[in-house]
Amino acid sequence: MFKQLIFLLLLMSSVIAQASAEQGCPYPSTIKYVAGRFQTSDKTVRWLSPKVEYRDFIDLFIGAVFTPGKGQERENGYMEKCLYRTGSGEVTALRPDLLDVVTNMSLKETFYWQLGTDVLDQPVYLCEDRQPDNCAFTVNDKRH
Repeated sequence: MFKQLIFLLLLMSSVIAQASAEQGCPYPSTIKYVAGRFQTSDKTVRWLSPKVEYRDFIDLFIGAVFTPGKGQERENGYMEKCLYRTGSGEVTALRPDLLDVVTNMSLKETFYWQLGTDVLDQPVYLCEDRQPDNCAFTVNDKRH
């Protein structure tokens, strides 16, 4: 009985650990305007926007872009940006902060991510859902 209990606890902890590594783009309600840019942190990634000219708020999530590391692989790539519409109607992007040194991400296997190309004809995955959790990805490696 004791061995079964230990096995069950180990199994549950591995499921919890896997779930904690998976995440989506930040929800608009978690994004704040601080020192001239939008920013937030969630689970393992800190997100920052470029500098914005005036104080505003994030109103709506509109999509995400993932860049594969090689070819069209969904593994070993990088979440390029999460896109939002502000209260004034402007579009802004939040990107993973490079100071966090996230080195490797993978896409969650869902139908929300569709293969496309960027302006340089390179493969990218696009998620155009309005629910940030549906644009899910996994942080595979993070150097400390």
